[in-house]
Amino acid sequence: MGRREMLRLSEKDEAPCLTGNPIDDCWKCDSDWASNRQRLADCAIGFGQNAKGGKGGQFYIVTDSSDEDPVNPKPGTLRHAVIQNEPLWIVFPSNMMIKLSQELIFNSFKTIDGRGADVHIVGGGCITLQYINNVIIHNIHIHHCHPSGNTFFFYLVFLTETNSFILWIFNIISAN
Repeated sequence: MGRREMLRLSEKDEAPCLTGNPIDDCWKCDSDWASNRQRLADCAIGFGQNAKGGKGGQFYIVTDSSDEDPVNPKPGTLRHAVIQNEPLWIVFPSNMMIKLSQELIFNSFKTIDGRGADVHIVGGGCITLQYINNVIIHNIHIHHCHPSGNTFFFYLVFLTETNSFILWIFNIISAN
């Protein structure tokens, strides 16, 4: 269904769940979206439409908001999730404030899905996506970042001169 078709349906009140945003409309109209989270990967349009993130992979539940050891992160932390080699769909069971000690560097085929929780990533060098592909970051607040370690970058960093590609970043609130 195209964007214009969805808007027409919304105007007729035949689909009250529609927001006018085709990506949100794609998943919000499913009343059981939490049981079908990976459908989000099929909702992208435009540049990120081929990003699959962690679709087809296991779910990883972030249960620990700490970030004390970036070299050997503790299982259950966001840092531990994003460095794994296999595809993962990363979710949060509750609201969380993750204070990074250093930049968060990803491996490919990851989805950070903040739907259903109020998730904030703050401090450190924030997020760096370099030499990777197939990453989806959805519904996360990223703010109060600062350079850390040997990095010169902060906030959400895409290094386009590298081989990073097929990325979809949506519903992100970023501020300093």
